Amino acid sequence: MKILIIVDSLKYGGAEKQAVIDANSLIDCGHHVTIAYYKKGDLMKLLAKGVNQYQIKSKNLSLASLQIFFHLLLNRYDIVHSHMFWAEIISALPGKLTGHRVVFNEHGLELWRRWYHILIMKFASLFADKIITSCEATKEVRIKRGKLNKNKLLTIYNSFNIIKEEKREIYIPDFLNKKENFIIGFVGRFNQVKRLEIFIDVAEYLRNVIPKFKIVLVGDGKEKDKINREIENKNLGRYFYLPGYILNIGQYYKEFDVFVLPSIREACSIALLEAGASGIPAIAFDVGGNPEIIKDGITGFIIPNNDIALLIRKIIYFYKNNQKRYKMGLVARNYIKNKFSEAKRLYKLTNLYKER
Repeated sequence: MKILIIVDSLKYGGAEKQAVIDANSLIDCGHHVTIAYYKKGDLMKLLAKGVNQYQIKSKNLSLASLQIFFHLLLNRYDIVHSHMFWAEIISALPGKLTGHRVVFNEHGLELWRRWYHILIMKFASLFADKIITSCEATKEVRIKRGKLNKNKLLTIYNSFNIIKEEKREIYIPDFLNKKENFIIGFVGRFNQVKRLEIFIDVAEYLRNVIPKFKIVLVGDGKEKDKINREIENKNLGRYFYLPGYILNIGQYYKEFDVFVLPSIREACSIALLEAGASGIPAIAFDVGGNPEIIKDGITGFIIPNNDIALLIRKIIYFYKNNQKRYKMGLVARNYIKNKFSEAKRLYKLTNLYKER
């Protein structure tokens, strides 16, 4: 099959990373894949050899739609697979007018969407043959709030891929040595949704409980400077390490003892999948798709939203119970690799692509 994948950016982010994973998986199976994007970024380095790249010149919806229309007019694809709002909007009508089969991929809960975003999406969805949702929580929101046709919605979970990223060794600081420190890890964007300021409260409490620990926040974003300032103001610098965005993230997961995701909202977090696949138990709030990924008390802990005190108690529990932490990590690895594997997503995608 000849497939066009469209995404806003190849900088960083879960949805963007999933688009790259899909492109690579499809190429490995012998399909012809082109990935179209507006913004270049580090994720381009992960694209497999053979994935064609096509850059969209303007972020403007009208101009981008026009460019996609002429591209589709001149290049016949079997499937146009668009990830997230912007890509879906610019591909909907052009795909329909040029006789292409169009698939949308809705990733987040997108509670930021206002009434006009919802109307635009509802109109665009008329031209989509199918709408993939990244988890059941996303599907529920799209039906209830987005008023999308539930007959068009199909949940295909995100997948993980960390093994193929480990192409070279990367620098790991000596002070992350597990023999000396209990490592609390996070991977993701530095934005308000991730609620990273909670780690400040965690560090203030744990410094009186755990002799040696480090909180490793991997990622980048507009909130990073703010978090750094708060760490400095509270004199907590010795407990934190912020290495920035790491492409070969698998090397870092190996250093974590527990993974913590304090987000206000999440759909199907690829970071949670990667942590679980690395054998790391996770703690996350009971929001969005988190309970679909973490089996509470078995592969990690799901705790009531905003219950920071319980979050801290669970971190301490893992610190004090090494054997239990290790066993939960093994269960998490098997569970994630079975339910959220790249192969399982690829199988469902290709079956969907073949539908008529």
